[in-house]
Amino acid sequence: DHGYTQDRAGPGTSRGRARARALPPEERRRIAAQGGLARSLSRHAARRVNDNFICLRAMQQLRHASQS
Repeated sequence: DHGYTQDRAGPGTSRGRARARALPPEERRRIAAQGGLARSLSRHAARRVNDNFICLRAMQQLRHASQS
């Protein structure tokens, strides 16, 4: 037993797939497009955070070098 009840079943379960099949194709496409946009924005945000840490590290190294 995985500890989840059918009431807590999410979109990856057979209940979620059955609900998705009942939607009109246009609605499924709209939902899929929103998921794609969310993934894209998430990747972009992650890249920007990483870039900020790279800049921070460079600034800290420059500050340390100027104090030596």
